[in-house]
Amino acid sequence: MSTPAKARAARRRHLQQRQTVIFGTLITAMLVIGLAAGAVWVGILPSPVSIAISEPESTETGDAGPCPPEAATYVPLNEISANVLNGTSRSGLAASTSAELGDRGISVGRQDNAESPFAGVVRIVSGPEGLAAAYTAGVLFTDARIEVDSRTDETIDVILGSAYEALRSADEVDIDPAVEIPVPQGCEPLSTPESADTSPSAEE
Repeated sequence: MSTPAKARAARRRHLQQRQTVIFGTLITAMLVIGLAAGAVWVGILPSPVSIAISEPESTETGDAGPCPPEAATYVPLNEISANVLNGTSRSGLAASTSAELGDRGISVGRQDNAESPFAGVVRIVSGPEGLAAAYTAGVLFTDARIEVDSRTDETIDVILGSAYEALRSADEVDIDPAVEIPVPQGCEPLSTPESADTSPSAEE
């Protein structure tokens, strides 16, 4: 073989060796990266990048509803008059719950569908005069939302929601008319004419 041919063959061998080293290094690096990524994915290795994602704090405040009247005690169930309204799509819920409330002693008047659906367990709506009765009836449910409107009598509306399943069992409920109704944290005291009269008068 002539000298130029030998030189060309040597260059080819050298080029092939360099290509083999380069490709081998790249393949090895890719295998290492793939194995490391797999280990991070399954949790064997910690992620090299950790970005804390914080959720914005809620600006909503819990609404515990109106406070019960000061020093009010529970009302005997047989002295409570209620309307039962179905705030769900379940047929017959107002009728069946009315029968159960009647068995507990509550006098049930109107049974009807609510004007709008309710997603909670129960809403109990009363006027200021019926708040003690509303809080008393609320004890029969696992989670009662008490609301007040402008009615002037002591009748309450029991609005059943989609989360309602059943009344609490009689064994769980202990309603003692001698016991004062506890005041929920964060409730809103009702304004009364007496409190308005004691407020400072404006300067003339």
